Amino acid sequence: MKYVGDKVSYIRHPFAKNSYFSLGLGLVCMLLATGTMIVSVRNAGQAGLVTGALGFSSIVAAVMGIWFGFISFMEKEKNYILAKIGVGIALVVIIFWLMVLVVALR
Repeated sequence: MKYVGDKVSYIRHPFAKNSYFSLGLGLVCMLLATGTMIVSVRNAGQAGLVTGALGFSSIVAAVMGIWFGFISFMEKEKNYILAKIGVGIALVVIIFWLMVLVVALR
């Protein structure tokens, strides 16, 4: 910890290494999910091979983003804000895909 006077400064901690990967993968999975929805709407709901590939890639990127986020939480005395954002985005995308699957299977 870095001390400023008699107070502890949490701002001066460097970002966790894996938090960059987590945030990047979170953004990638969101872009892929958005691309899947755009392609699906343009094709009037007729899901093709491209739609399936984009959706599956989105799920894989979300899972890897969560994995790298949790690995970054193991690093001691680091700033975890990027990892929290990345894991949050990836969890929202995973929940979105679960909702799509539930609606599709009904």
